[in-house]
Amino acid sequence: MQAEEFAGIILFTRKHREKDMLVKIFTREYGKRMFFLRNIQRAKNPLRPAAFAFVRGHFIGQINASGLSFLNDVRDSLFPRLTTADISVNAYASYMTGLLDAALEDGEVNTILFDSLWQALGQLEASKDPAVVANIFELQLLPQFGVVPNLKACVFCGQADTALDYSMKYAGFLCQKHFDKDPRRLHWTPRTAYLVQHLSQVDLSRLGSVSLGEANKRALRSAIDDLYEEYVGIHLKSRSFIDQLEKMINPLDGKEENRV
Repeated sequence: MQAEEFAGIILFTRKHREKDMLVKIFTREYGKRMFFLRNIQRAKNPLRPAAFAFVRGHFIGQINASGLSFLNDVRDSLFPRLTTADISVNAYASYMTGLLDAALEDGEVNTILFDSLWQALGQLEASKDPAVVANIFELQLLPQFGVVPNLKACVFCGQADTALDYSMKYAGFLCQKHFDKDPRRLHWTPRTAYLVQHLSQVDLSRLGSVSLGEANKRALRSAIDDLYEEYVGIHLKSRSFIDQLEKMINPLDGKEENRV
């Protein structure tokens, strides 16, 4: 069978027997595929770069419509040094790749999400705040779960540059003039709604410096959790691990001033 060249992101790896490995790669051209790597434990195996999660690169291999696919070569690989070395960054990378894996069927091609995940992992390597990067990715992944909330403006009048709050009833923002439409709106602070509004539209490839105080980050985390609980309903172990890690790092509620 003819070998194909494709861009890919290693989502996860799994040992298979003593010397082999199964590697799930999100490819730009063919969607998610499971690849079999033989004798990958050999130090001089040319496929070794594919044995590590979060590696991004270009690959050559045999793509099979069903069953396992096979790699022939790895080219131009980007090794995630910071992500591998930092337990917190690694946790967020695991969470984003896990979300992506849950959102897409195997073999489903989505170049927009591929590019988003590629850029998100790149921003982690560029030392951007992993929580903020993950927040952006979570918000922009919602449509893949069949959820398209209006996170841009008031669902009634289209006003965007004002204090907003979120309504589950209307699946979108309400401005102050229309708060009375839903007494059970979520009562997010204007700052939290602003962050959700703007981060949902950020181009990850152009993400600049973002600095949020702990109070803002907690409020943003809670808001996104509201959306995922209502619309998605999945609970990944990687998310629970992040929560545990945050409690270890910040055992007390933060009293810091918020920075914008």
